[in-house]
Amino acid sequence: MNNEIEYKDCLDYINSLMVYAKSGGDIGLNKIRYLCEIFGNPQKDFQTIHVAGTNGKGSAVAMLANIMSGAGHKTGRFISPYIHEFTERISIDNIDISKDDIVSYTNKIKNVLKSTHTSDDFMPNPFQFITLMAFLYYKAQNCEIVVLETGLGGRLDPTNIVKSPLVSVIMQIGMDHMDVLGDTIEQIAREKCGIIKENSAVVLYPLNEASVIKIAEETAREKNCEFIMPNLNELKILEEDISRTVFEYKSRRYILGLIGKHQVYNAVTVIETADYLYNSSKSFVNYEVVRAALEKTRFPSRFEVISSKPLLIFDGAHNLQGIYALRDTIKNLLPNKKIILLCGMLIDKDPETLIRYIADEDFVERFIAVPVDSPRAETAENLCKIAAKYTDAITEQSVSVGDGLAQAVKLCEADCDNFAIVAFGSLYLADEIRNAVQAFI
Repeated sequence: MNNEIEYKDCLDYINSLMVYAKSGGDIGLNKIRYLCEIFGNPQKDFQTIHVAGTNGKGSAVAMLANIMSGAGHKTGRFISPYIHEFTERISIDNIDISKDDIVSYTNKIKNVLKSTHTSDDFMPNPFQFITLMAFLYYKAQNCEIVVLETGLGGRLDPTNIVKSPLVSVIMQIGMDHMDVLGDTIEQIAREKCGIIKENSAVVLYPLNEASVIKIAEETAREKNCEFIMPNLNELKILEEDISRTVFEYKSRRYILGLIGKHQVYNAVTVIETADYLYNSSKSFVNYEVVRAALEKTRFPSRFEVISSKPLLIFDGAHNLQGIYALRDTIKNLLPNKKIILLCGMLIDKDPETLIRYIADEDFVERFIAVPVDSPRAETAENLCKIAAKYTDAITEQSVSVGDGLAQAVKLCEADCDNFAIVAFGSLYLADEIRNAVQAFI
């Protein structure tokens, strides 16, 4: 009990560090550079694969971490944000950091900051603190490789203090965090491509816009980097359903545990990354290792089947590319289902645009809006009003996620085989959906 209290106190302390975040988001490198220096630059004690992008980062990091572990490397994985528990952010070979270690490293960092009389100007914000904690943990645990996901952007993200990654990976780039990264796709692409380092290599997701591809190629050329992008002419999708996808790339067959065509494009980006590491003798990664890793990879809240009867799927889609992918996956894999959309969303994610591109589909049988547990949440009432503009289906609002799910389940009862419930709009919904499902399914 005391340990749990200490752990929660540490999380409260980390969250309290928002007071040291500058207006508009404190994403500069000066603080993290200072913090790493006073701790002996732990980020220099392991190799990294650095991953940036708007969509697909988490899935790519999960696949790459499984590949590196499968190849025999002690592999760290750093992700942002977490889905269920804070400890998910920092893991080694698929084992999350313990709560006791969170307490230990939080106290260690606090004590050093105090003993070095760190001024307010160099006190970390929450993400900088977590990044430092991760670096210290990976060093102490003798990690060989860390697959490192950027938090926001790339060029000025705290993770970008790493100097010489084995390879930089740029996933799909879209319009998100525009208040910080820029209001054009080109500005955002330049920020993301800021993780590309001299004399290295960059692998780019294949379905990026032409202007993004141009910027990535130019950046690679300026920094004397090998530029790699998957060749979709060599990709064939052989089978797909809501449990797996079978595809062939460059005449090799793979089974993917992640669902949707967009995940196949993520996977071929990862395959090209693994091939580069193998061909450049930077890792003993071969086809069998990659094949096994892709089949075993799961990542929560990415078209995740929560229940089979009634069919309940949760997807954390919360930006335009995510909504496109969700919409297309529903059409492709659930063509004969009547879809009940359960939606909760943050106000700063442009609910009008996102709802517009899914609510007007013929598959929508009912739209149920629910509140999200966040001060940035859009109200269920407003989500309903938005949806009513774009769908002829009945729109309803609910006072809680649990009540919304109960409404959806009741609608399915009479004709369970022909309905599916798809919850989406914010990762903040994930835990509430899982908790609520126990009561109704």
